Parts: sequence; structure tokens; C-alpha cells
Amino acid sequence: MSALGVGIVNLFASVSIILVNKQIASACGFHFILTVLTLNFITTGSALEVLVRLGYLEVKHLPTKVRWQIAVMALLTVLLNNASNEANSVGFYQISKLLIIPTVICIERLNGVWNTYSVGVMLSLLIASIGVAVATVADFEINTRGTILAVVSIVFTAQYQMWQRNKQSEHGVSAMQITYSVSWPQAVVGVLASALFDVRFPYVKELLLLPKGGLLDHTFHKDTVFWVVACCAIAVVMNTSTYALLGKVSPVTYQVLGQLKTCLIVGFGYVFFDAKAPPVWLLVRFSGVAIAVVGILAYALQKHKEDQMKKERKD
Repeated sequence: MSALGVGIVNLFASVSIILVNKQIASACGFHFILTVLTLNFITTGSALEVLVRLGYLEVKHLPTKVRWQIAVMALLTVLLNNASNEANSVGFYQISKLLIIPTVICIERLNGVWNTYSVGVMLSLLIASIGVAVATVADFEINTRGTILAVVSIVFTAQYQMWQRNKQSEHGVSAMQITYSVSWPQAVVGVLASALFDVRFPYVKELLLLPKGGLLDHTFHKDTVFWVVACCAIAVVMNTSTYALLGKVSPVTYQVLGQLKTCLIVGFGYVFFDAKAPPVWLLVRFSGVAIAVVGILAYALQKHKEDQMKKERKD
């Protein structure tokens, strides 16, 4: 498949999975995020296993201890992201994720890693942060629980991305190989976590700011089953198309596509799920989104330019 075809598939899957997860939690009332995640992990692991058996993916495992560490961290990260999606408007959830890059820089500084960043990079991140602030002010669905989950999910996602990148470089594995290596540990951890919190001790979830209720007490409907199955299928398409896309396009193109996803998710989220704001506030909200997207794109272009200059100096 061409880069354009893969890009379209990835765009559709990435936007759809956010909206489908919101549909499952909000419209269907199925608040068992751990159970949905576990099913996603099992489906993705099975799909990758098929690719391995067919010879499309070379197996290269991480050390056992690292595999399980990443599996636990991945579960917590995705859980917090989905919990933030459930607790917030789709728009707030998506634009808050634009703060991951500045958070990575802050974590690096706190850990004593003082990487130098150009004025252009810092200015672009400042613009992105201002855009997020403007869009957030215009969001009518901001609440304490959702804000806490959003902040914690950003911190965990930033830390997880740094950790995974380091482990990938340290052990010489590709992004798809590391995903396959941790896929079954993720599924095992997911099964144990969902059995513990969704089935055995559901009241503990309230202490973790997760939606309350036990899975065994939930009344299932056909619509819920349909959307959960759809979510699992889309997760497989999204993961595999992401790796295929990374191999076909430049980092800048990938970033541009990522910001297009942001715009589409915020737009569709407003149409289908988010509280309808007055026209003036809606204008403020989408102006903030536009400012944030411009900032992140400027960051991507600046970083790409600086990386190219570094390569030329080495050569």
C-alpha cells in the first residue's frame, strides 16, 4: 500500500478509536476501561502473532524483566489516557495531549538531564501551550476529577515515551518488535488488573478516580458488544498502520498528520459528544486549538531542521 493509503487508514483509525472509546463510556455506559483495554491488548497481541507466524515480523524480545516493566507501565499509561477521555470532553482530552512534549522537557530537567533547546523550539512550545490554555478556558465541561486524570495521564505518557525510547535504543529493537515483545505480558497484566478491579474489588476504582461499578453487575446490550468489538478491531488497524506509516514518511509528515488528527478529533468530538458552547466561546475554543497546532507543527519543523544540520556537521 502507498504512503497516502497507509496515511488515510491510520488517520481514520486514530480518530475513530478516540470517538469509539468515548461512545463506549458515555453513550453505552460501559465504564470498565480495564476490561476494554485488556481485550484490546489480547486482540493486538493475536494480530502481531499472526504477522510473526506469516514471517512479516522478525521476533526480537527484550529482557524478561524489562518486558514486564514496560507492560505494567503501558497499561497504566493507556488506562489513564482512556480514563481522561471518559472524564473529560473529547476536545479537552485531545488538546491536553499537546502538552506531552513540554512535560518531557520538564521531566528531563528534574532528572538532571539538561538538553539544550534553541530559541525557536522553546518559542514554538510556548505558542502550543498558550493555544492549549486558550482552548481549555473555552471548555464548558472542565471538572476536578477530569483535570486531575488529564494531568496525571500527561505525566505518565511523557515518562513512558521517554522510557520506551531509551529501552528501544538500548536493546536495538524496532517499535513494532518492542510492541510484540510486551504484547502478551500486557494481556496477562490486563487480565489480572481487570479481574481485580472490575470484578473482585470494584469499589477500589473510586479511590483511583476511575468510574465505579462491578462488571458482573452490569447489564450488557448488543450495542455495547458491537462497539467493544469495533474498538478492538480499530486498535489493531491503528497499531499496525502506525508502524507501516513510520517506515514510509518523514518525521515532519508524521507530525503534520498527527496535528490533522488533533483537529479532526476535536471537531468530531464537539459534534458528537461535547457540550455545545455559544458561538463566541466556540470561536475561542477552536482558535486555541489552531494556535496549539501551529505551535506543535513549528516545533516539528524546527527540530527536523536542527537534526538535519547536526547530521550534515557529522558528515
